[in-house]
Amino acid sequence: MTEESTLRKTNRESRLANLHRSLFRQIQDWWKEHNWATIGFDSAVIICLLAFGSLVRLLLAYYFRMNFFVEAFENPWNRHVYGNPNQVPFFGFSDFSHYYLSWVHAWFEEGWNPYRWPETFTDDPLNYYSYPPLFLYTLVALWRPGVSNLWVALPMVIADAACAGLVYLLLKELMKNNPSRGLAFFGALLMAIAPINLIYDGVYWLNPGPVTLFTLCSFYFAIKKQWWQTFFWLAIATMTKQNALFFSYPLFMFMLAQKTRERGVKQAVIESVVNAGLFVLTCVFISIPWLFLSPAHYGGHLLFPGKPLELTTTILEPPSNQCVTFSWSLLVLGLEGWLLGAIAFGINSLLLMVLVTTSIALLICWRVYENKLDSIEFFIWIALYTVLSHIFMPRGVYKFYTAYYVPIILVALLGSLYPLCRENKFLPFTLLFSMTLFLGFNIGLLVIHRWIVPVYLFLVCLVLAVIGSISGYLIKKQQNNSLSKTINSTF
Repeated sequence: MTEESTLRKTNRESRLANLHRSLFRQIQDWWKEHNWATIGFDSAVIICLLAFGSLVRLLLAYYFRMNFFVEAFENPWNRHVYGNPNQVPFFGFSDFSHYYLSWVHAWFEEGWNPYRWPETFTDDPLNYYSYPPLFLYTLVALWRPGVSNLWVALPMVIADAACAGLVYLLLKELMKNNPSRGLAFFGALLMAIAPINLIYDGVYWLNPGPVTLFTLCSFYFAIKKQWWQTFFWLAIATMTKQNALFFSYPLFMFMLAQKTRERGVKQAVIESVVNAGLFVLTCVFISIPWLFLSPAHYGGHLLFPGKPLELTTTILEPPSNQCVTFSWSLLVLGLEGWLLGAIAFGINSLLLMVLVTTSIALLICWRVYENKLDSIEFFIWIALYTVLSHIFMPRGVYKFYTAYYVPIILVALLGSLYPLCRENKFLPFTLLFSMTLFLGFNIGLLVIHRWIVPVYLFLVCLVLAVIGSISGYLIKKQQNNSLSKTINSTF
């Protein structure tokens, strides 16, 4: 071996040793940056919440299938539940038995293309797959021929139960203070037993669970201002159910304003476009191969749940299996005249929904740019955005859609009451008030007639807005008092 080759070998070994040392230091630094005791504790809490929530949902599902079944299959997990057990107006749809099971069997037994476009649309449920691909992959994840229907529902049930863990993390992030972990756990327990989710996701095995979980993941990273993770999880949510696409608007405005304030317009636009591109590319990747087999058919199936826009004031009575619009709900409650006509036109034309969502998104953008929007206020606006964007849709809402809003409303409610929780003398009252209000909202929605659900949800928004306004006033007052004490102590 020559002297030159020996020198090259020595240099390579030296570079390799330096690389190993650098990598080891980075791992050490990364390890030291994290509080592993806290991470371990939070992980244990989330696992317990997941286990508890799943158990409650499965026990309730079994109870209903033993007592309110439609067909007496020997295996209780293959039974289906009445839409209105004991005449309670749950309006629980049979989507699981009629649609979901048909899709799963066809996927395994027929090599079914969910986005096919038949020459004639019959009542065959195989013609009406109206979700992005991830929802179908969720349904077929655990089921195999010969096992019970529970294995189709289990991923949806677990996803819904896991939302309690995300509520815990969100509240803990919103309320960074000593009592935050206890309050976060209190909120997570409320989510684990939320009656709306127990009934529609736990008993009827409907679809909101997975999209709700992924949407909450997106919100968690949004309040931490980790934007590529925010839009990645929002894309996952959107590819599970289209409703999550609504949130791309306010989250993009939030990101753009925050980056503009911190890095300037040019850099903000570039980084925001890159993150939006990640969202689009993730959606396209998950859409493979269906998007490229037939783009028109793929898009057509995703638009099935929609309703054509109409420049009219027409208000039609919804059939028993259709959504209820806000204008119909107002008509049933006795509203008449030009105001009802204006609202009906705004809903039929999509104008009202666009106006409200744009107003909230721009308000979030302005508040962030002015550095006046904290995480609690953001979540209050997001809760209002969530409910209003749905009840002002031209097609209206089902009762079970509310399972998507429940954790968002809960986080906004507890976040807005947090200023009272800082005072120990108000803590018991605040916890009792929030629990009563939240469970009352859930039970109230379950027992009212479906025709008044949109107005009921609108009233929930008004209550949340009032509580949020009071919270904002209290926070400002506490900040002023703290500032006064600091000034007095200085002089």
